[in-house]
Formats: sequence, C-alpha cells, structure tokens
Amino acid sequence: MNQERIKDRILRKASRLWGFNELQTESSFDPIIGLLLTACASELEKLNTDLEDSRSRIIERVLDLMFPEEVSGVTPSSAVVQLFPTENNVKISKYNQFKGTKKITNIYNPTEVLHKDVFFGPTIETTLTTAKVEYLAYGNSLKKIDNFFFNDIISTSNNFIPKGELWIGLKCSDTENIINPTFYININNSYQKDLFFYYLRQAKIYFGNQEFTFNEGYNAAEENFNFENIVSKNYSNLDQINNRVNSFYLPNFFTLSGTINHAEKTDSDTLFQHYFLDHKLEDDKSIIWLRVELTETIGNDVLENVSVNLNCLPVVNKRISRASHRVTGALNIVPIDSDEFFLDLDYVSNDEGYRYDLRNYNDNKSGTVTLRHGGVSRFDQRRASDLLQQLLELIKDETASFMSIGNDATRETLKQINQNVAALYQLSKEKDFEKPNNPYLTVNATSKDEAGFFCNIAFWTTLGDEANDIKIGTVLSLEEAGTMLLEKNIMLVTPTVGGRKGLSTKDKILEYRNSLLTRGRIVTIADIKAYGLNHFKNTITKIEVKKGTKKESSTKEGFARTIDIYLYKNTEITEIMKESEWHYLCDSFLINLKKASSNVYPYTLNTI
Repeated sequence: MNQERIKDRILRKASRLWGFNELQTESSFDPIIGLLLTACASELEKLNTDLEDSRSRIIERVLDLMFPEEVSGVTPSSAVVQLFPTENNVKISKYNQFKGTKKITNIYNPTEVLHKDVFFGPTIETTLTTAKVEYLAYGNSLKKIDNFFFNDIISTSNNFIPKGELWIGLKCSDTENIINPTFYININNSYQKDLFFYYLRQAKIYFGNQEFTFNEGYNAAEENFNFENIVSKNYSNLDQINNRVNSFYLPNFFTLSGTINHAEKTDSDTLFQHYFLDHKLEDDKSIIWLRVELTETIGNDVLENVSVNLNCLPVVNKRISRASHRVTGALNIVPIDSDEFFLDLDYVSNDEGYRYDLRNYNDNKSGTVTLRHGGVSRFDQRRASDLLQQLLELIKDETASFMSIGNDATRETLKQINQNVAALYQLSKEKDFEKPNNPYLTVNATSKDEAGFFCNIAFWTTLGDEANDIKIGTVLSLEEAGTMLLEKNIMLVTPTVGGRKGLSTKDKILEYRNSLLTRGRIVTIADIKAYGLNHFKNTITKIEVKKGTKKESSTKEGFARTIDIYLYKNTEITEIMKESEWHYLCDSFLINLKKASSNVYPYTLNTI
C-alpha cells in the first residue's frame, strides 16, 4: 500500500470522527493537519515495507535451518583424468592433489587474461598399473593408440576378424603381473551407446587359456558397513560428494577381475597368423593381447567408435589446506580462513596427534569440536562487521544517555570503547572482512589440554562453479611429487562439469517444494515433475511426463514400456550453456531419478 492511499484512508477516518463528511478534501482543514497526516502515512509505508522484508527474511532463515550444508551448500566440479605411473600396482590416495590452471578473462580489462590455480583430488583409492592400451584390432583394421585423443590405423588385412570380436593390445614395460585392471571404455556415437554397453556387460575376455569377465565398477576396496559408525563416526559431506561423482561416471568403468600373468601363453598367434600376417608386432614380447568376445550384433561400425584406456579415475575440484591455532581457556574459537569455498573438515588434532571428534555421543563431552557456519548459532543474519557498525552508531547516537551516568571515569571509558571499536572496524575493512562468513570451530578441550594447546586442523576447499568448463586435454601436475612417480603429466579426458555455488533463495524454495511433495520418494508423475524442475531449475520452462515404448537393446527382446520425460528448454539460458554442462544435467537427472524412483519401467529423456 503506497503513501497516498494510506493518507487518504487516515483522512477519511479522521473526518468521520470529527463529524465531517468523509469526502472532505485535505484543504478543508488546517495545513498542520496535512503535514501530520503525510508524516504518519510515510512512517506507516516504511513500517509496511519493513514488515514485508521481515517476512521474507523469516522464510529465508527457515529455509537455511531446514536444509543442511550438504543440500544447499557449494558443489565441486568433477571430471575423469588419466595417469601414467612409473611403478606397477601402485596405490593412489584420496589425498593426492593434481594442480591445473584455468584462464579467466578480467572483467575490468577484457584484453587481460588471468590464470587461476585449480586443484583436483581422486574420489576413490584404487590401484594403477604401468600397462597402457596401445593397440586395438577389429574387422580388418589394426589401430595404434597414440594417446587418449589420437589413433591411427597402421595395418589392414584381407581377412576379417569375426564380427563382435575386439582385440586389445596392452604395452607392458615390465614383467610384473597386472592385478584387477580397470578400463575406461567410451563410445563416441551416442546412438550406439546403449547397444554397445548392454553387450559389453555380457562380454567374455580371453587371455591365453584364461577366461575373464568385465565387472562394471572400479578397482577399489568396498568399506564394510558398520552400524555403530552411523552414530559414533563422522560421515562427511565430502563422502557424499564422492559417492555421487562415482555413480555418475560408473557406467564407463569396467574392472577385469583376476590376474594377468606374463608367464601365461597368449593366443596372439591367432591374430597374426590368420589376420595380420607377418606383422612386426608378432615378435614384440612387451605386448600382451586380450580377446573380447561380444556378439555379432556389434558390427565394425560400432567398434570403430570405441575407445579403451587404463589408469583413468574420477576426480573432484578439492584442495586440502592445513593450519594451526593456539587454543587457551575460553578462547576456544578457531577460524577456518580461505579464499575459496569451504567444502568439508578433514580432521582436528592436538600436538600429540589426538583426534577431536565432531560428534561425541559418550557421556564425556570433552575432546570434541563443533563446526559452525556463519549465523547458525543465532537467529540473526547480520555479520560481525554489521554488528560492529551498529555498535559504533549506537555509541555516537546515544552519547548523551551514556553521559548521564556522570563522572570523568565514565566519559574516559566511553572514549576508549569508541576508539577501540573504530580501530577494529577499520581493520576489518582493510582485511576484506565483508566477504561471506567462513565457518569456524568451537573446541571443547580434554582435561589434559585445558591449559592450552596448538589445535591442528585440515580442511577441504573448492572453487564451485569457477572450476567448470576446463577443456579436455588440459594438463595437470602432481603436487608433492615425492608421493608418486609419473612417466608424464596427468591429463583431463573429460571436461569439468557439475560445479555450483550455494543455492539461492529461489532455488531453496524449489528444493523445499520438492521435499514437501516427494518426501524423498518419487512415485507419481507429479513427483517426477517436481524433481525435474528442482534439478534443471531455470534451464527448462516446462516438463511433461507420458507413457511410451522403446525397442530393447537385446535382439531376443521386442518392445518395452517406458516413461517418457519431455524437457522444454529455456533457450535464453541453454544457448549460452556449454554442451557438456547440459549433458551432465541430463545424465545426472536420469541416474538420480533411477535411484529415488520406485517405478519398474525405464525412463527416456527427450528435449524440445
């Protein structure tokens, strides 16, 4: 309600109370009446605006409290990298750091290009090998794999390898056995993808007289499930992110379960005596050959688009940082300061290596830490810098009230407070204290550490959406090179996708609506629509769900019922989006929908 309307209503009410006609004009009264009514209407208009702002802040605050940091916080970007170790069967750790550089255009000077360091870390702990995929043979072609992106046909034969048969040549620099190698397999043609991977899961692999199978997944040990850990241990946000990234890239990873022994005799003679006669590779003992039998349905036009590689693994944009702070008595607040977005806490320990737990459900509450994000400990969104400014204004405005206490000691105390607070506020301005609040730790020391100790903390940070769109082929270097020796630099084999900042208020409302409607379960068409709108956000304008059919990948099956989902793109947004980012949204949507849904029919995704 605007000021004029409020003033008109007050004038009508006053005229009726004073015995005048309600249609009496303002000029009929004393001018002082008009001034008073204008002032009153102005204040009421401000009060109405403040009321609406308060209502909006309350809703936003409730959303902040209802959604944990795992849901509304920052999400790191992810990709797949390829490594080239110099030692066979070497183990890679989640703490290994890969450093790259991204070019960023200076918005204030478009001609200037800035370089920003971007760090990545593995999402799994797996075993790498020195073996490399150097040759592929199918049809009448023998192909040499120079690297992930380039290959060349080095020989053609008059005789054709049987349809659906693929030979993989592994270059092994030493004679150590290869244990459970994991292959990253991809196909460039999206129309042949479902057909190829359907039969690849049923393929048989032969090495000499040994028979193997491809198991979809990674060469990583599965952690045993422990019910006690649900309550007593720290399940971190980073673990959930790693699991989500691993699920996204899982369909392209296949582990050959077993050991490839160099002493075993291979059947490479079949390849060179029947198809590629008298080829020089026949005498190369450093090459071992795996024969993959698929089905005759997989023709040579499909196999020519297939790429096979070793030593690939998924990574996320994360950086480990460490700091040490002195904690004494009541000064048990430890700030976590970083120029990047805080992602997760790794550990907190004292000088003797004792690890403090974030959650301690024992009777003894000592030896624990509490991780707090700015503003969570109070129902107030004002930052510390805002409160400092408010305190300064309070001292200036209410000086007379403070002076009424009397005596020179009070006056001198007020002067010192004013000077100290002003100096603190100026220091906060110089240190860029206006940036978003970083989290902090509240430490409850053990009885041994109550006198004071050095608190050692390690935490993960990320760049969020700033690490998106790093192109395929970008070279990364290994930080702390002493932990592992590499033959050459690490390389990105997929673009980085999936990074985002924390959810905005609008996105939180969509998340809240989705939670209320679905309650974490996707059963009805309305649930699918709510989940889709929440996932794609402003990249689509509408979503429709219909019943449909599709041809099954297997040649022994006919048509199957499906649930067809139609996405109507928001062209204003999708035209400026990278194609890789849109594919990531679609693929992750289908993966998450399949996990959360109770429907037995498969989903198909169509864009309009």
